[in-house]
Amino acid sequence: MAFYGSNYPQSYGSMQGYGGYGSFHVNSGPPPPPMNMGGGGYGAFNQSAYNAHTGYGGYVAPGYSCPAVQQMSYEVPMGTQAPPQPVLPPQSYTHQPYMQAQQEMMMQRYLYQQMGYQAPKIPVPASDAKQAKEKEEPAENKKQLDEEVKKKMKSMFVNELMRRYVITATLEMAQGTVGPLVKYPADDMVVAFYKKERDTELAGQDWDPEADCEYLRVAMKGAGTTESIITHIVATRCNMQRQRLKTMFKTMYGRDLVEDIKSELSGDYKDAILACFVSPAHFDAKCVKKAIYGLGTDELALIEILMTRTNEQIKEMRAVYGDVARPDQKTRATLIEDDIKGDTSGYFKKLLISASQGNRYELDKTKLEQAVEEIVNANGEGTGMFQVNYTKLADEKKAKRDAQRLFEAGEDRWGTDEETFNLIFATRDFYQLREIYKQYVKIAQADIRHAVDSETSGSYRKGLKAVAQSVMNRPKYFAERLMKAMKGIGTDEETLIRIIASRSEIDMVQIKAEFLEMTHKTLYRYIKEDTSFNFKKILQALVGRD
Repeated sequence: MAFYGSNYPQSYGSMQGYGGYGSFHVNSGPPPPPMNMGGGGYGAFNQSAYNAHTGYGGYVAPGYSCPAVQQMSYEVPMGTQAPPQPVLPPQSYTHQPYMQAQQEMMMQRYLYQQMGYQAPKIPVPASDAKQAKEKEEPAENKKQLDEEVKKKMKSMFVNELMRRYVITATLEMAQGTVGPLVKYPADDMVVAFYKKERDTELAGQDWDPEADCEYLRVAMKGAGTTESIITHIVATRCNMQRQRLKTMFKTMYGRDLVEDIKSELSGDYKDAILACFVSPAHFDAKCVKKAIYGLGTDELALIEILMTRTNEQIKEMRAVYGDVARPDQKTRATLIEDDIKGDTSGYFKKLLISASQGNRYELDKTKLEQAVEEIVNANGEGTGMFQVNYTKLADEKKAKRDAQRLFEAGEDRWGTDEETFNLIFATRDFYQLREIYKQYVKIAQADIRHAVDSETSGSYRKGLKAVAQSVMNRPKYFAERLMKAMKGIGTDEETLIRIIASRSEIDMVQIKAEFLEMTHKTLYRYIKEDTSFNFKKILQALVGRD
């Protein structure tokens, strides 16, 4: 079975050129930076500071990197049971670099098994080599991996990394809390309904959009509405499946599912349900439109969307923006730029226009192939397992030059050269930015965020900081946004809906871990204490219990 991604994961589009990998499926989203863990730059980037970490190198941190609406879906042919997902550590991955590396190794071992080869042992960390002596497996149980097998494994690993990168602009693994329903579990509400009303057993059968639509119609037919049915189906089916439900519902009943939902539900609960039925590119476009066309300007929403999307996601959003913003008019392809110009000003306007081009530099496959290296064991022998040497993903010489330019544009002069900040923050790829930030610390003896705080102001400052924060640790950025939406007096329901509905299929597991680290409460409990009724139930269903 091959798995596929798309620029906006829920659309299930085929990613041409990046073939299949057995049956291993992993949610991918915008991730945290790899930590410099010693050993030549292998491992994960320390996301809270840019300090060197000791420990085992290798591909670290199931991270994330997708915009608020880029929910990761993986295509699973209906009728095929999805393979088990690796269980990510419950603690924040920021503090578990070795455990994160283990997850990547497990994925590679799984791929070896799918190819019919004896999976290599997970290498012993070099730092533990003196204390952990490897035990030799019996010769009869050991199958030598020849160079052709290793070459194939490396190619598959690189392709998987590129799949993630195309969707999230990062290489790290991430895990959502909502995924496609491949086969009906015995406890699904639709199974009980079909058993009782149709005398048909759906447990263990392929997902059937007709059955779901029948139950949705029951929920909304006649007097009153059974909200629990709607909540259950929305929270346990992925975005691609919800799109199929809209088409099937109209085919079966000649009725518009979304219009029925609008007429039956109300308030924040209705808004949350409707958000889940919008495709990603349209959802981004709707959020940008609302941020601009509404009363005043929601600068934070514009920052959240435009500063975290990949090039292709922004281009997809631009392509539908005119239909969303002005559905009754023929509009120019630059409408989003025109709207930004008309509603913002100064360097913040310029930063948003730069981001809306979807033209940031990107990591190419050739450079990634050069950075993926075989892991050697304590004896210096190749293991058949691979890792990313993150130092090869960025140009150190250029990073030093850009870091010096930023220093001279801000802290080393009177006044600020905002154009230099805009140029570098809006054009460099994420791995190059991580190296620039690292070099900036050496030059200025301060974090890049210190320069942004001291040299810029207002929405422009918030926009630059959002870029820096999402490059360092994107799940933490979204966790902070969720916390601020609920902390204190009042609740920002729009932000809760926007982030939870969109990120539930990408990296909600990582966001929840960061949220717990910051607040010492789970996101599930925070929602329980800050919201109510059906709105609370749908949000909790989407994020899941820890």
